[in-house]
Amino acid sequence: MSTYKTEGRQRLLSFLLDHPDRQYTVDQITEALDDGTRPIGKSSLYRQLSELCEDGTVRKFRTETQSSFVYQFVGQTDCSHHFHLKCLVCGRLIHLECSLSDELLEHIREDHHFRVDSGRSLLYGCCEACAARLEKQTNDGEQA
Repeated sequence: MSTYKTEGRQRLLSFLLDHPDRQYTVDQITEALDDGTRPIGKSSLYRQLSELCEDGTVRKFRTETQSSFVYQFVGQTDCSHHFHLKCLVCGRLIHLECSLSDELLEHIREDHHFRVDSGRSLLYGCCEACAARLEKQTNDGEQA
């Protein structure tokens, strides 16, 4: 596997590192990195993302429609042993590293004889910031 430290790779890593709680499609990354002077080709971007996924720096997730993939910076986080929370409003992905989720996994394994692939398990809902914003909008609408 090649691990060249090219300018494009550094720009990609910098972008993903600046947005660690979000996932992006290749098209979104391409658009975000397009500064009009130094384009990054999609084939190069796919290759770099593939290498970053192989070394564990980036995770690749299927979209809700299962028709494409999104990518997220995870650094050295081991995503295979915890659930993920996905905000349906803003798209934020939260790594749920919590002892109660460990207890739930143990309960499912012991009492239901089922092994959950927690690294691929997403719980969908609304993050605290979006819930507060939606509640404020609802309250503002009621007061009008």
